[in-house]
Amino acid sequence: MTSTQSTGTDPVTREVIGSALVTTAHEMNNIIVRTAFNPLLYDTKDFAVAVLSPTGELWAEDPGLTIFIGCLPATIKTGLVKHGPEHYRAGDMFIVNDPYLTGTHISDTTVYAPVVHNGALVAFVAVTAHWADVGGRTPGGWDMTSTELYQEGLCFGHQRLVDRDEPVGDLLDLIAGNVRFPEMVRGDLDAQIAACRVGADRVAALCERYGAATVESSMDEIVRGTAETIAQQIRALPDATFTQSVEMDFDGIDPEIRPRLSVSLTVEGERIRASFEGTSGVSQGSMNCTGIGTSSSVLAAIKGLLAPTEPTNAGHLVNVDIELPESSLVNPARPAGSDAFGLVAVAISELTQLALAPLFPDTSRAGSYQLFGLYLFRIDPSAGEPFILIDPIDGGHGGHSQGHGTTAIFMGDGDTLNLPAEVMENQYPIRCLQYALAEDSAGDGSARGGYGVVRDYQVLEAGTLLKYSNENTLDVLARGAEGGGTGRPSYLVLRPGTDSEEVLLRRTNDAGVLRPNDVVRAVSGGGGGWGRPLGHD
Repeated sequence: MTSTQSTGTDPVTREVIGSALVTTAHEMNNIIVRTAFNPLLYDTKDFAVAVLSPTGELWAEDPGLTIFIGCLPATIKTGLVKHGPEHYRAGDMFIVNDPYLTGTHISDTTVYAPVVHNGALVAFVAVTAHWADVGGRTPGGWDMTSTELYQEGLCFGHQRLVDRDEPVGDLLDLIAGNVRFPEMVRGDLDAQIAACRVGADRVAALCERYGAATVESSMDEIVRGTAETIAQQIRALPDATFTQSVEMDFDGIDPEIRPRLSVSLTVEGERIRASFEGTSGVSQGSMNCTGIGTSSSVLAAIKGLLAPTEPTNAGHLVNVDIELPESSLVNPARPAGSDAFGLVAVAISELTQLALAPLFPDTSRAGSYQLFGLYLFRIDPSAGEPFILIDPIDGGHGGHSQGHGTTAIFMGDGDTLNLPAEVMENQYPIRCLQYALAEDSAGDGSARGGYGVVRDYQVLEAGTLLKYSNENTLDVLARGAEGGGTGRPSYLVLRPGTDSEEVLLRRTNDAGVLRPNDVVRAVSGGGGGWGRPLGHD
């Protein structure tokens, strides 16, 4: 095949190249779904993929967890800072999950590959996925009580995972010897490697067809055009400042300490500035969101308001300035724990969109439920085969000017799915006795909030443990807008309808060993209502 090396691009070529990169990301997504071992990836889709420039700018991504929109570019850039571009060779892959290099928590492990064409670094492809386990104090992550990163598990900092197409066996052995579910983790890791290989091949083929210079200049023009459009949209908004704040339930260690999260959004000219002045200092526990994750949470919310349906590229992210206070809940210093970062990240996104809602009557909504989920697992082989079920539970989004809030959707996005009862029962010694709408969960309004769900898990075998995640049960995120009512927060019920029934509302931690036939009922929160309830038909 003859390579065309012209750097000039026409609109048709730009559209073909831009669409090809989006399709590449979509193909990588499909590979994870088809080859991963963990239902958290192949059904729930707790992962994200991206194609990036040789300097780490986002060229294309496939819809996944919105928190990763800004994290994946930052992850590549921290690798470039550490190694320099000359370190990346054809056939190499790298692994990183240090939250201070990636922005989320240690369970979210990124595998990425350089794309080398004619000896030059021309792009990167990357996959971030939540592993079933990374070691640490508790299976599967989300240890609210960890006080430092070192307690949270294996920490990778841009190590070479594949060396010129050959996996680094010593590193793979290290991983297998330090996780509780090595077969599942290795299967998911192999899925990430496969996705990166295909992604790198597709980008290389595009460079072979059009020339690497044409691919890069085309994407530069696409990104520049997107940035100009976003700047025009922001210029059309009135200059103003909007502030929102929330108090978290506790800091992970001391139930009497309630960290405060505050964000101010200032629109000025063609830029939006986010400030977190007034936010609490670093939490004692792991409920901290690193600066990369905080920035990404803001960027994702603003992108959703400005251009909700467009495939994301770097041009959507350049007109936002973010000021992060040092040693704070939203910008801790290493090695502060961040295993439960997601509770803060969700609150940041919610506060951002709630603050800017008056400027976006057509794309904003009332508040949504906070991240909520549970783990059911067994790690003692004497009680039976070890397993881990991780279930982030769908809830209700806020009502909006166009209608009722969305029901049974994952917090922050529409691309993380529910775990089907059939898959649960086939894979684990768990029976799903009920999966229904929580009809009293939604906030009232002329457009009500979306409903949460009720899900009953019956434990069938001994040795099963429960861990769960819940927050903002006191100062609820699912706030109404324009006179609408507040959505009800999430909660858990152990052994519902029995003499030993116990309601678990506030806290993220282990809840002990369950007996065979015990039932755990999870009731997720609903969204806030939009408009005065008396206006409801």
